[in-house]
Amino acid sequence: NKQLIAYTVPIPGQAPDVSELRAHLQRQLPDNMIPSLYVTLDQLPLTPNGKVDTKALPAPDHHRPELATTYTAPRTDTERTLAAIWSEILGIDTVGIHDNFFELGGDSIISIQMIARAKKFGVHLTPRLIFKYQTIAEIAVHGGTATPVDAEQGRVVGEVPLTPIQHWFFEKDLPAFDHFNQAELLVTDGLDPDVLRLALADLIEHHDALRLRCADGADGWRQYLDETVDTGVLDVHDLSGVPDESLESVSLHIAEETQQSLDLAKGPLLRAALQELGATRGQRLLIVVHHLAVDGVSWRILLEDLGSCYERRAAGLAPLLPAKTTSFRAWAQRLHGLADSAQARAEFAYWAEPKPAGRVPRDRDGRNDLGSAAAVVATLSPEETRALLRDVPRVFSTQINDALLTALAHALRDWTGDDETLIGLEGHGREDLFPDVDLSRTVGWFTSVFPVALRLAPGATSAVASLDSVREQLARIPDKGVGYGILRHLGAPDVAAVLRRQPTPEVNFNYLGQFTRDLPGIGRYAGPEEPKGHSISPDGMRWNVLDVTAAVEGDTFGLYITYSTALHDRGTVERLADGVLGHLRELIAGSADGAADARRESPGVPLTDVGDADMAAILKRFSI
Repeated sequence: NKQLIAYTVPIPGQAPDVSELRAHLQRQLPDNMIPSLYVTLDQLPLTPNGKVDTKALPAPDHHRPELATTYTAPRTDTERTLAAIWSEILGIDTVGIHDNFFELGGDSIISIQMIARAKKFGVHLTPRLIFKYQTIAEIAVHGGTATPVDAEQGRVVGEVPLTPIQHWFFEKDLPAFDHFNQAELLVTDGLDPDVLRLALADLIEHHDALRLRCADGADGWRQYLDETVDTGVLDVHDLSGVPDESLESVSLHIAEETQQSLDLAKGPLLRAALQELGATRGQRLLIVVHHLAVDGVSWRILLEDLGSCYERRAAGLAPLLPAKTTSFRAWAQRLHGLADSAQARAEFAYWAEPKPAGRVPRDRDGRNDLGSAAAVVATLSPEETRALLRDVPRVFSTQINDALLTALAHALRDWTGDDETLIGLEGHGREDLFPDVDLSRTVGWFTSVFPVALRLAPGATSAVASLDSVREQLARIPDKGVGYGILRHLGAPDVAAVLRRQPTPEVNFNYLGQFTRDLPGIGRYAGPEEPKGHSISPDGMRWNVLDVTAAVEGDTFGLYITYSTALHDRGTVERLADGVLGHLRELIAGSADGAADARRESPGVPLTDVGDADMAAILKRFSI
């Protein structure tokens, strides 16, 4: 999906803006020849023969996209702080104070990162505030009006009620509850094991969820936060003498041992293995955390804090981490209080609506266990990825998750022939339910899991034509789905019974947002081919027939579909993945050819009910 880029060298003092250039070209050229991006240069690079050196033209990746608003520079310290944060997390070199967060490629996942980073500079924001105002100028004005946050700063200990996702976990028939982890494998170089031990202890001290303990008693599972900070969580392995041909198998053995070493009842819930590979091969650092204490958002926090603590410990300084946000225990208590509220009961009618069966065709009837799991990966090009993240939301006045689910619903209908499909969605779960709660730097498992029936109009074959309908269906989901788990696991028995009787989705979808490869202060993510071991005991059963995960790593959008070889042929799943990407390309093309102008009746980015399902275990990092 190539893009036409205009490189301009203006006459001094007479530089036209992008809107003027586009208007001029539209009078001279057909629509398909109008450039989509404009890059201003002092002079064009030339070859020794005097021709334009196209290979030397700068890539436009980090330039501010064309927007309806003109660029306005930050005026105050708060605006400059927010502009710098937006520039970093969105990958755009220049951000104006009237630029729309979502038109620049932002989403609800990125908004959590923005809140956490802004807090370090004394700017206190909430997701609700970002979705309501959406520009730096408006956010800066209203940012100081946030309600004071309930955030206990000391070491939080004592009983913690189970959250909905933890009830969901303990209801599963698992062969080993201790072996249900998430893991990160990092490429490092020159880390000092003694300093690393101190930094890991700093993490366990600061982030209370890493001190969780769980026990199965006569009244079921209970959990509490221990006061003890675990020690001895780091093992160091000298593999410098292992030949290259044996290194993978030795590393895999170490990874498997580390993955199986966690203990819910006694601790620890975090273990790490540092592999010294030799002078030319560097190091590998495997960090394993039980899933009850971590999720996708938590990993971003933990790794950033680990890098900070390591750098300060290496310099002989005490750790200096940002203030704590609302504790995991306080959040769990708030959810239990919400379960019997009028607000929660008001959502019951939506969740009790009849659902389709949600069954997908099989190639064979086998045992859907983890031992039979396999995965298919499909990607968009960097150019397509940029258009998906920036052009599609801007042109169609929608959010990235709406586009992804529209494409998935169409691909499933192409396969099954059904206009209605039942999909299980995962959300980050850190929803803005209480004005005095801030979870932007809280570590724990917050994921929400909920069913959504998506209906496509009969005969509607274009994803562009269906996007509005899907967006409106997703916008109906109350509080981005977090209420389903509250009612299903914490609500009154008669309410929970109704939800338990509903069909279970066989297709699960999760959008994990955008990842960068480098981790300041600690290293970078290892490639997906390097061994991390089994994060979940391979003796267990898979819970879904198809797990569809989407994420953007670096400049590439990836779609990962995990399936069972006992149920499906690889070719079947590859066709589904290709179908999803094909419908995404329809949306990308529609955002470039003006299809939105003929389709939409009202402009504007939705202010609420974004509905991003995000932040669980990315398949390329968390082996399941």
